[in-house]
Amino acid sequence: MPNRFLLWVKRTGSGMARFVAHDDPRMAYGNLIAVLVGSNQPLFPLTLYAVLGDAARPSLWGLVSTLAFCAVPFVARSHALAAKLMLCLYASLHTAAYVLLMGQGAGFELFFLPCILLSALLFPARQRMLAWALCAVPFVLFFAVQRLAGPADHLGSGAISTLWQVNAISVACLTAMMGMLAPAPGDGYP
Repeated sequence: MPNRFLLWVKRTGSGMARFVAHDDPRMAYGNLIAVLVGSNQPLFPLTLYAVLGDAARPSLWGLVSTLAFCAVPFVARSHALAAKLMLCLYASLHTAAYVLLMGQGAGFELFFLPCILLSALLFPARQRMLAWALCAVPFVLFFAVQRLAGPADHLGSGAISTLWQVNAISVACLTAMMGMLAPAPGDGYP
């Protein structure tokens, strides 16, 4: 039995490596991040349900976001720049939507930080102005949702505190993973 499991893990890993592969190391990195984030999207609403119960219902739209994140490698096959733009913009809009739906103050705003990091890492020096512009999008959305989103008071103070901790840990793990997986200059990362 363990041999079958190891074989399955190896095949799955090889299939994933082929799926995210791209000639541009930055795009391959973006593909990997998109698939990792997308594959975690179904778990996030379930986590919120565990913390909030029925109050997590607005987060169920996040299940659909799996498709958008996992579509990035498909788009990258024909147009890498479009895939990079799609990933950066969708990640930022996805975060803004969570803040608008769930309310501010529960830590959903923290996900703008990995959005900024992603925009900074995906583009080479010749596209630095585009990277700066995409790094600005999460800042603009952060201030916009601060004005538009109501507080998360409807969730209760205990739930807000717990959600803030869950979101802070999630952002820390995502940011660390993004840093650890980023290709180094010696890896052909122009």
